[in-house]
Amino acid sequence: MGPISRTLLGIGVLASSLLAHGGQYRGPGDPTVPPPGGRVPGGPSTGGPANPSVGAPTTGSGPAITEEVSWQAWWEFNKDEFLQLGTLAQNGPTTGSDDFYLGPRRTEVAFDAMQPTLLDLRERIVPALVQLMGRERNRDIQSACAMALGKIGLDATGIDITQVLCGLVARDDQEVRETAVLAIGVAARPQALPVLLSLLRDDAQGRKLAARNEVGDRTRAYAAYGLGFLARRSEDSAVKGEVHDALLAIVRDKTIQHRDLRSAAVCGLGLLIAEPERSAHKRLAWQTVEELLAWYQLDLGRGDETIQAQVPVAIGRLLGRGTSPVHEHCKEQFVVEFSATNRRSNAILQSAALALGMLCQPAEMHAKDAAFSHGLRQHYERGVDKLSRYYALMALGRIGGEANKQWLLQAYTRGHKATERPWIVLAMGLIAQAAARTGDPDEALSRMLMDEMPHAPKQVPQAAYAVAIGMTGDRAAVAFLLRHMRENELQEQLSGYTCVGLALLGDPVAAPLLAEVMERSQRRPFLLLQAAVGLGRIGDKVATQRLLDMMARSESVVVLAAIATAIGQIGDKRAIDPLIAVTKNDEVTKLARAFAAAALGGVGDRSVLPWNAPLSRDSNYGAPVDTLMNGSTGVLDIL
Repeated sequence: MGPISRTLLGIGVLASSLLAHGGQYRGPGDPTVPPPGGRVPGGPSTGGPANPSVGAPTTGSGPAITEEVSWQAWWEFNKDEFLQLGTLAQNGPTTGSDDFYLGPRRTEVAFDAMQPTLLDLRERIVPALVQLMGRERNRDIQSACAMALGKIGLDATGIDITQVLCGLVARDDQEVRETAVLAIGVAARPQALPVLLSLLRDDAQGRKLAARNEVGDRTRAYAAYGLGFLARRSEDSAVKGEVHDALLAIVRDKTIQHRDLRSAAVCGLGLLIAEPERSAHKRLAWQTVEELLAWYQLDLGRGDETIQAQVPVAIGRLLGRGTSPVHEHCKEQFVVEFSATNRRSNAILQSAALALGMLCQPAEMHAKDAAFSHGLRQHYERGVDKLSRYYALMALGRIGGEANKQWLLQAYTRGHKATERPWIVLAMGLIAQAAARTGDPDEALSRMLMDEMPHAPKQVPQAAYAVAIGMTGDRAAVAFLLRHMRENELQEQLSGYTCVGLALLGDPVAAPLLAEVMERSQRRPFLLLQAAVGLGRIGDKVATQRLLDMMARSESVVVLAAIATAIGQIGDKRAIDPLIAVTKNDEVTKLARAFAAAALGGVGDRSVLPWNAPLSRDSNYGAPVDTLMNGSTGVLDIL
């Protein structure tokens, strides 16, 4: 388990193989779920990671995702922004300051989930995690505690978390070392910058810290990700500049053969700026974009195109949506990929589609961008690579606007019921939720989806309709989804995503049924997790206590994973004492104590969204990077 994998259940994963797993999971349809016999966190390493996407190159053995469930992969990588609305806490007080934890953290729904105070974190959670690390050298426990400390990002009396985490970099366990290095960056303490730079550069100080003749390329890759997170959370221009220079040098270094290291450097550069539209660091963002784009345009051969495929998404993160000359230049570069004579790899096409969805404005707001929406539509109609075609649909949903909405409605009538329509309804849901957030629910789309859902193929495709209905913001749909839940509770995926739809609508009338479903789902962890998150978002006052009671009764790894994830997402301070008690109880398994540590990290997390959401949103899982997503220890797999 180590850093607590987010990916436990998925297509083709047998129940027996789950016994070795631990941690959070994205649920059925996850593209990064390790196959039976693959490397699992906390278990033996006997194989490679799973096949990450439809129509994409594989990096190891494992079951492919069928077209019918491929939409779930996109949703699971992108769901956090919809289920936990808000902005990152860094928009408020400075990281580590005494008023950092004041103000809203997670959802905009007001409910009785008391947020932990600064004293709770410094005097209770951080000391408990450090004490557990001191008592146990177990990989699961050490890695879970390290990541929890990184998410909290606060020192305590007599405890310097950077020093504590640095002490793990020399461990004889690769997974612990990698997690510790990443956590150092996520914690974003100012004194961590020279530490991570030394590890990235593999210099004498870095080798001394790692207690090795060389730091190792994988550890250097995690240092690159860590530097990206550290720079993102810093408003110091000098810090951002140092990180930029170090990561760009890695990208350009032709002597580095390790693709993960260079890919991690590209991803790290994409994290430099947290809010591009309001940033005081636009000049650095634009400079970085021009540098990355120049490198992206080089003919490095197909072998390096997987690395170059990280560039469009990184650029999208650096620029955000806009109409500046830099924006227009990038849009023109990416749309031409769909019609280039010498067509580049599928991974490039996929990332180009995602990037256009991040950069473009609706035609109604910026007429020139109509051409880019047109290019995405044409690629969906004529493209060969399935995943890039589906990404084009989601890009149109991201861009929004009435013209794109009407085109999607027309595409729906032509789309295959089991494979294409789920993507189309999600894309329409994206447009609907943008309006719902301003208080304008799309009742017409909601009615259409409710009429169409019973005629869609059962289970997985219908589940997409349930999610999209929730995204419309139409409270009148609550009764429909509740009835659908009662009729289909035994179908775990369908009922789980129906819980998601109810969570998105946020109506308290759904709380009693969600509570009943959660209680009945102790052997169905995916459904348990969705019901628990729905309760937390709606505002069930006793959701946390219900989950703690279930944690005490359960011996199932996947159920513990679901419970720990849900407790962390709800963030109720009343979970602190019971979870600390679990960490001190030697009669429970080490795995259970690791899950308790992970849950404590979730409760104390200083971000509105999960810490790795900036890398998860619009990620191209069709361009696999092992250190980014491998089903167990990748940055996007860690709870």
